Amino acid sequence: MALRILLADDHPLVSAAVADRLHTQTGWEVCGSVTSATALLNSIDSLRPDVVITDYHMPAHGERNCDGLRLLASLRRRHPSMAVIVLTMITNPLVLRSILDTQVHGLVLKDAPLTELVTVVYRIQRGFHYIGKSAMEVLSQADPGRLVGAGPAGAERLSRREMEVLRLYLTGRSVSEIAIQLCRSVKTISRQKNCAMQKLGVTNDRELFEFAALNGLLLSG
Repeated sequence: MALRILLADDHPLVSAAVADRLHTQTGWEVCGSVTSATALLNSIDSLRPDVVITDYHMPAHGERNCDGLRLLASLRRRHPSMAVIVLTMITNPLVLRSILDTQVHGLVLKDAPLTELVTVVYRIQRGFHYIGKSAMEVLSQADPGRLVGAGPAGAERLSRREMEVLRLYLTGRSVSEIAIQLCRSVKTISRQKNCAMQKLGVTNDRELFEFAALNGLLLSG
């Protein structure tokens, strides 16, 4: 079954460019494109997308801007199984942090290459969250100590095997897949992953990916 993606942006040219890029991916279907928050909420009920890629500032009824945080919170509350990716021009770190606090699955700035949108959808398919590189730069410059606890020094304390497991995990492989590839038990891989996370000072996958993006550990798969 195709992955259904719904686009929401009040600038049709943006949606058209995004749709053209996403259409090149096998197994993905852009099921619709809307230009207002009202149309977005209505279209989700009728189109039932797996993923929504939406701007932050969206007009409601074509007249005024809908509060972005309320829109995102409504999407996450009403459709918890649907992935939400925010594609925005905003570079205010406080707003970006507020967007992340709504528990969206991805955050990408509009200055990013379209290939990064392919990456974020791919990561979300594999069960991960994703923050775009330029968004991470804004957040890290505004508050470098908030995103990670141990900092780069934590990576230096990783053993060779822990680093090997972590790099594979960050490319989207599951613990079971890594165990098969490295000919180790699932229990061993899980323990090495958890030990690596403890050394980095992260407690969940979102923090792990934030650390990786900031410190160059996230390699392409």
